[in-house]
Amino acid sequence: MTMIDSLWLLISAMLVALMQPGFTALEAGIARSKNSISTAIKNLSDFLISFLIFAVFGAGILLGPSLNGLWGQDIGFFYLNNADQLVQVLFQAMFASTAVTIISGAIAERAKFTTYLIIAVVVSLCIYPFQAHWAWHDDGWLAQLGFIDFAGSTVVHSVGGWAALAAVILIGPRFGRFDQSEPTVFEQANLSSSVLGVFLIWIGWIGFNGGSVLAWEAAVMPVILNTLLAGVSGGLSSLVLGYQRYGYFHVVDLINGVLAGLVAITAGAHLASPTGAMAVGVLGYLAYWLGKAVLEKAKLDDVIEAIPVHLFAGAAGTLAVAAFTPDPLQQFLIQLIGIVSIGGFVFLVSWSLLALVNRFWPLRTSHSDEILGLNISEHNARAAMLDLVSGMNEQAKKQDFSQKVLVEPFSDAAVIANFYNQVTEAFNQLSSEKEALIKESLYIANYDQLTGLAKRRPLLIELEKCLSASAGEEYALLYMDLDGFKAVNDKLGHQAGDALLKQAADRIKATLSHHDLAARFGGDEFVILLQRIGSQSQFAQTAQAMVEAIGQPYWLEDQQVSQVSASIGVVVFCPGQSKVDPLLQRADKAMYSAKKRGKNQWVIG
Repeated sequence: MTMIDSLWLLISAMLVALMQPGFTALEAGIARSKNSISTAIKNLSDFLISFLIFAVFGAGILLGPSLNGLWGQDIGFFYLNNADQLVQVLFQAMFASTAVTIISGAIAERAKFTTYLIIAVVVSLCIYPFQAHWAWHDDGWLAQLGFIDFAGSTVVHSVGGWAALAAVILIGPRFGRFDQSEPTVFEQANLSSSVLGVFLIWIGWIGFNGGSVLAWEAAVMPVILNTLLAGVSGGLSSLVLGYQRYGYFHVVDLINGVLAGLVAITAGAHLASPTGAMAVGVLGYLAYWLGKAVLEKAKLDDVIEAIPVHLFAGAAGTLAVAAFTPDPLQQFLIQLIGIVSIGGFVFLVSWSLLALVNRFWPLRTSHSDEILGLNISEHNARAAMLDLVSGMNEQAKKQDFSQKVLVEPFSDAAVIANFYNQVTEAFNQLSSEKEALIKESLYIANYDQLTGLAKRRPLLIELEKCLSASAGEEYALLYMDLDGFKAVNDKLGHQAGDALLKQAADRIKATLSHHDLAARFGGDEFVILLQRIGSQSQFAQTAQAMVEAIGQPYWLEDQQVSQVSASIGVVVFCPGQSKVDPLLQRADKAMYSAKKRGKNQWVIG
C-alpha cells in the first residue's frame, strides 16, 4: 500500500468517525426530550467500548490468518509494526462502532444504560469481527463462495439491524406506544438536530464507501458519486411517495429515506452505474417502508426506525448487487446465502446472550424511571421544569407559600416560575386578593386572550367527561380550519389577522348554544364540542351555519376581505365509543378531506 493509499484510508476512517456525532444528533433529536441525553451518552459509550474491543480482540479475529474461513487467529496489537495493517485496523474499528451505534436508537427510552453497554460488548466481541471475517477476509467462507458486500450493507448495517431486532423483541415497546388502534407518535426532542445529524452521516458515508476501495485510485470517484446519488434518490422517494402516504412532507420519513438509500448502495457502490445507484436508492426507501409496516404490524417499537433502515434496506441493497454481475441468478442465490447466514448468526447470538442476561439482570428500566425519563433516572441530568414542578409540589404538601420557587434563571421554566412566584407573593400579601389572582391565572391558563374562546385543555377535559358520561347522550366534535387566513395575514399584517380571528370567534360563538364549547387550538384552528344534540340534523345545521358565517366578508383595515372560508371535519360520537386522541384525529382527518374537496364546506368523518 502506497503512502497516498494509506493517507486516503486514514482520511476515510476520520470521515467514518464523523458518522458517530451524526448518529448522536439524529437519535437524540428523534427521542423524547426526557431521554435525549441518555440516547446521546449511549452513542459515546458504545464508541469507547467498540473501539477498545476491536483494537485488542476484533482486529485479529477479522484480519488474522483464517481458521477454515471462520475466524482469524491473531490477537492483541499484532499489527503495530505493519503500517498497512494498522491503517486498516483503524478503518475497520470505525465500521465496528457504526454497527453498534445503530442499535442504540432502536432501543432508546426504555433500555437501561448497562443494557446497552452489554449489547455493545456482545456485538463488538462476539458478532461483528466473526461475520466480517466470513465476508471480507480473502479466505473467509462467504468471500470464497463469491458473496459481495463492498462496504457493508449486510456486514455492518444489517448486523446492527438484526441485533437491534433481538433487543427490541426482548425489551418490549415503550409504555403507551401501542395502546391505541394506531401506534402513538411521541413528541420528538429536536428534529432540526436530527436533520443536521443526517448531513454529518452523509458526509461520513463518503469515507465509508470511498475508503472501502482501500486505495486512492480511479475507482474511488465513481463510488462516491454512486453513494451521493443513492442518498439523493432515497430522499426524493420520500418526498414523492411519502407525501402520497401522509399528505404532508414527513420529516422522519425524509431523514430515513436518505439513510435507506445510502445503506442500500453500500453493498454494490463499486459495481453500479449512476443510473443503477439511483434505482438502488429508491429500492432502499421501498425496503425501509416495508420494514416500517412490518414492525408496526408486529407491534415492535423501534424509536428511530433503525431496523427498517439498516436491516431491510441493507438486505435489499445486498440482493440488488446481483443485478450488476454477469450471472445475476447465481449471484442472487449467493447473496441470499450471505444475508441468511449472517442474519441468522447475529440474531441467534444476540438473542441467546441477551435473554441469558435478562434472566439475572433485567434489560429494561422500571416503569417509574421510564415515565420520569432516563436523563434524570439514570444520569441525574436535572431539568429546570422538573425543579419547578418539584418545588411547587413541595409547597403544596406543606401549604407554605412563603418562599419562592427557584430554578435556573435562563431556562424556559424560569418564565413560569417567575409568574408562579408573583402569584404566591400576592397570595401571601393580601388574602382578599388571593381568589381574584387565582381566578385570573386560571382564566389565562384556560382561555385564549385574543378570541376569548377556551384553550385546548378545557375542551379536552370536557370531551373526556362526555366520553365517560352515561349512555344515551350523543355528541358531535367539529374541527375547523380557516381557509385563506395565511394570505390575509401575510398581505395585511398580523394586526389585521388578529382582528379577523376575533371576528371569526364571535361568529362561531353566535352559532352555538350555551351547552356547547368552542376552543382555539392554535393559529387559525378551532375545535367545537356540541352537546345534547337532539337529532342528526342539528349538528349538520350547526356545521353549515358555521361555514356560512365564516364565509361572510370581513372588514379589516378599512377594506372588505372576502376570500376567507372554513373547512370543517365532523365526528359524531356516544359515551364509551372512543378516546380523546382518536376522536380528534378523526375530526382533523375529516377537516383535511373538506380541504381536498374544495374547502368552504364540512365533511363528516
